Amino acid sequence: MARIFIVLALIATVAACSSSPTSSPSPIATPSAAPPAFSTVTVTAVGSVPRGGSSGATLVLSFGEAAPAAFARGPGSFEVTISDHAGSGATVTFTGSPSTSKSPGSLGATATIAANVLTIHILDSDTVNIEPIIVTGLGIAALSSAAPGPIGAVMGGFSGSLAGGATSDVLAAPGVVAGP
Repeated sequence: MARIFIVLALIATVAACSSSPTSSPSPIATPSAAPPAFSTVTVTAVGSVPRGGSSGATLVLSFGEAAPAAFARGPGSFEVTISDHAGSGATVTFTGSPSTSKSPGSLGATATIAANVLTIHILDSDTVNIEPIIVTGLGIAALSSAAPGPIGAVMGGFSGSLAGGATSDVLAAPGVVAGP
C-alpha cells in the first residue's frame, strides 16, 4: 500500500509540473534612438583647392537644429572629418581659425581643428528656440599627393546633448582638389 501511495504522489507531482506550460516573458522594449539633433547642414564651399596649396578661409558650415529642444540641455560635441576624393584623410587638412561668433550665445559654441578633423562643442542650449551652429574662418589645404576631385566631408562622434546626430551624416563637398 505504501508503494501505491508513493507512485500516486509521484504521478501527482509530475502532472502538476506539466499540466500547463507557462508563457515566455514579454520581450523588453528596446529604447529608440534619440531623434536627430540636426536637420539641415549648409556648406558654403571654398571652391578649388590646388594640389600642394590651400584655399582662402571662406568655408562656412551651418548646422541647423532639427526642432526646438533637439539639442538637449548640457554639453555636447560632434566632429566633421574631411578626406580627398580617394578617401584619404592624410592629404587634406583644415586651415585657418574656426569661429562660432555667428552662433547664438546660449550655445556657448566653440570649434577647434586638428589636421582633417573639426570638433565643435556646445555648453548648453535654449530648448525653446531653434538654434544654428555656424562655423566660419576655415580653409582647406591639400598635399601634392591629394587625389583630385570633390573633397568628402562627414559628421560623426556625436556625444552628450548632440548625441542624436543628423538626418544625414554626409555633407556637401566643402571644396574640390584641383589637378590632373
